[in-house]
Amino acid sequence: MLRNRMHLVFVALASTLAVSVSAQCVRPTPPPGGLPVTHTLSVPVVYSDGYSSNASLLLPDGPAPSCGWPLVVYVHWLGGTRFEELPLQLLIAGQGYAVWSYDVRGQGETVLANAGHPNGGSTLWGPIERHDLAEQVDYVANELTWQGIIDPTRLGVIGSSQGGGHAWAAAALSGELLTTPGRTSMTFPIVRCVLPRDLVANPTDDWLRHGELFSSWWVEAITGSYAALPLDPTLVQDARTAFITQDPASLQAAWLAEGRDLTGRLGVTTVPVFYSHAYFDTVSGPMSALRQLELMPGSVRSMLGTLGHGVPSNDLERAANENLTLRWLHRYLWDDANEVELEPPHRLSMLPLDATERDDPSFAWNRTTAHDLTPATLADRFYLHDGFEMSLSLPTGPQSAAAIVQAIDPQATSFNPADYFDQPSVRTIANVLAACPLDEKVWVMILQEDQQLLRSPAVHLKIVPDAASWMLAVSLTVEPIGGDEVLLASDVIASRNSVVGIVEQHDLRLPPISAHLPAGATIRLRLRNLWLDEFPMQQRLAVAPLFTDFGLDILMGAQPASSWLELPLQPLSAKLIVDRRAIDLTTAPQVTATIRGGAAHSGDPYFVAVGISGIVPATSYLGEVVPLDGDWLTVASAGSSAVYYTGFLGMLDGNGETSCALDYSSVAPLPQILNGYQLTMAAFIWDYAWAPTGESTNACEIMLR
Repeated sequence: MLRNRMHLVFVALASTLAVSVSAQCVRPTPPPGGLPVTHTLSVPVVYSDGYSSNASLLLPDGPAPSCGWPLVVYVHWLGGTRFEELPLQLLIAGQGYAVWSYDVRGQGETVLANAGHPNGGSTLWGPIERHDLAEQVDYVANELTWQGIIDPTRLGVIGSSQGGGHAWAAAALSGELLTTPGRTSMTFPIVRCVLPRDLVANPTDDWLRHGELFSSWWVEAITGSYAALPLDPTLVQDARTAFITQDPASLQAAWLAEGRDLTGRLGVTTVPVFYSHAYFDTVSGPMSALRQLELMPGSVRSMLGTLGHGVPSNDLERAANENLTLRWLHRYLWDDANEVELEPPHRLSMLPLDATERDDPSFAWNRTTAHDLTPATLADRFYLHDGFEMSLSLPTGPQSAAAIVQAIDPQATSFNPADYFDQPSVRTIANVLAACPLDEKVWVMILQEDQQLLRSPAVHLKIVPDAASWMLAVSLTVEPIGGDEVLLASDVIASRNSVVGIVEQHDLRLPPISAHLPAGATIRLRLRNLWLDEFPMQQRLAVAPLFTDFGLDILMGAQPASSWLELPLQPLSAKLIVDRRAIDLTTAPQVTATIRGGAAHSGDPYFVAVGISGIVPATSYLGEVVPLDGDWLTVASAGSSAVYYTGFLGMLDGNGETSCALDYSSVAPLPQILNGYQLTMAAFIWDYAWAPTGESTNACEIMLR
């Protein structure tokens, strides 16, 4: 009887959803597993400069809706082909999209097909490649075969790494006149949404860090690490000249003249942007892109965590990313009113400090959301003292300056810009550390209680340089009791025109990160002459070193000579995690959820609820905000003992944890109309048995498809 009643409830819900959609053309509801897809493997496209590219099309099989299938252009990573991330392309196509992918200039099949072409080399997603993207869309829009089947006016662009750069450019250039030298002038297509992954908005910000230093990844790319990738000779020559003369300003000026910088155009675009990036990425960190998002007037989202270059992959994080990807496309290409733009703009994975969890692709990371990632105005301020301690107390007595010195070995004659650029052996970490020894000063403090880090830490430093050119790397680390020291965030301060002996003030915002910092953990602020990526990353240079000696005095003491670290610490909050991010409508397999309340909630009672209306508006309970929009399912499931909700009401164990299960398999298959919607779970924990106070967990989303 209960099974039949629940099935009727889902049918009623499906009917409600079906009649509530707009009278406009709507996305056909795909069957479980998605629509069947036809894959056209090779479509030749010739650009206006005579360069030939091959493209592929994934098209839902069967009759198109009256408005046609929206067009999603996928752009692959550097050195790849149009077939990269094919499972992602198939997933998108199967949910009601025409997915077009192509080999980017100088990559894939285009290399042999264009031997001898004067514009055959990659300019690393410069104006030429942007023009190529526009002409690819124009080709699809004007191909008679797809008239009435593909709707290029509902256009989205998605890509990883190099492709992420193309997606950012599409948002910046949407509707803009392109006048690329040697190409036919055209208007860039109007873009409805973009999804850049694993790359900052302005790659030039990363290649020339703060306009002063040269990215190590960029140096390796330019000097030939991508052996099969022909690079544009002018790009390489300009790069080499600027590096050898140690003149980043000239290169930056050339890129500005070329129109590479997108800051101004992204600052006024209203194209919705969903950006995802890893905390620790061997190409670039997320900070530059987050700064850009904060200046954009349109709808923006970010997802930060574990997916990116040179980082351990995580299956559940990837599934969560795919869910938000589909919801973003549904909202802006099919006009689904799924409220994705109303949710908190930032989603962060909580970095596990233990390597066995961090590197396990199946481990469910804690996750949280934030409305703002900028440094908190009420962050804890830890002053630097001359005993290399950090304290909430302002130094009262005289403090000795801490000196950081770079002294190049005079015997290292090959340690110069030309040899560094031209000879890989000179760039090895071992050779750099031998020729240019690491000098660092480390300030330490011990946390007294469990806390969590959210938003951007910030550093305020008073510095006295003894040379015009210098750099100072800043790293924040945590070492839990009995664990490894783990990098949380890092960045660099640099100058090439300082005045010797004059005090300078520098305020540095570090990249945001979410992490649980346990009681007794050691927090370290490391200041160095070299910017090194550290554990859990493989040790490497983030930027090329300077090739001259310099010294820096770090001032400490009472105002105005104070230097300090600001940490946006919060009390540790309860978390909910799930072992599945999507439910197949055919079988509706069980979802196991785990509540992680922490030792402070040992033995406390809790309840769990699940809804289908999302998290906006949230529900107030005992003065707390439960991130669920209260609907019929929320009411029916909250603390329920029905067969579908095992462990939805109970007591946490001695560690403040427990598991519960959501299981609709007995009423499967679920109605097809539910495809594209999502279930949302959250829990509430009382402070003690039926207390008038408590706290809510985060929400977990499980897509139905």
